[in-house]
Amino acid sequence: MQFLMERLVNRTEPDMGLAPPFDLAAAIAAQIQRIVECRPYIGPGGARVCEFGMPPIVDTGIGLSDHERYGQRLLAGIVRYEPRLIGPRLEWVATGRALRPHTLVIHGSIIEEDEPVVFRFELPCPDDMS
Repeated sequence: MQFLMERLVNRTEPDMGLAPPFDLAAAIAAQIQRIVECRPYIGPGGARVCEFGMPPIVDTGIGLSDHERYGQRLLAGIVRYEPRLIGPRLEWVATGRALRPHTLVIHGSIIEEDEPVVFRFELPCPDDMS
């Protein structure tokens, strides 16, 4: 299943040629990344305008228990905004690094060609992308 924007980007029209192949796992990973990168907006007087997104992880604290609370909120966001991921669960994995001792991995399954497929996505760190 493709979301609306994915269908618009991947459409096939006579003038456009063939649509690129749709990669469900990549689309789900991109949606999870959007959830993490977007910030929910709370308007004046505490009015919640947009619930989509996550607060910065550094706002939650620095301990593993703080990170686990962040992970539970992220899991709730994934369940709500990424219904194509079946049975999502989170795992904090030790990295062995002093400045980033843990990384977050999202597990679950997806359905491709009527078969369940294992899904695993490690949230990238901005340091890893450069």
